[in-house]
Amino acid sequence: MREFGGSTENARAPFLAAAFWKKGVKVKGKVVSEFDTENGKSVTLMLDKPVTIDGREEKKISLGALKGLAMAVRDSGAKELQVGDGIELECTGTSETAKGNDQINFKIRIVRGDFS
Repeated sequence: MREFGGSTENARAPFLAAAFWKKGVKVKGKVVSEFDTENGKSVTLMLDKPVTIDGREEKKISLGALKGLAMAVRDSGAKELQVGDGIELECTGTSETAKGNDQINFKIRIVRGDFS
């Protein structure tokens, strides 16, 4: 027999929203889960170092379906982020779009396997 347990509180992982990202801001961590939102696929990371979101230190965060992130992932040669991937992500600035919201641009390093 197998048994499983979990809680909403343990699964909680706030999003690193567009307002979080400024040129030079970096995060490093491991993809621990993936999930779908109305905007596309998102992932949850366990970070090496916590970040501050709304005044709280967070070590487990979610990355949403940001266009600039998807473009950086594709440019890396990986089709998409996968559970188990180690990543280093850096905001390199923004670009204007016709939609009125600037696109956040990223540089990414993805490691599948032993990440250090």
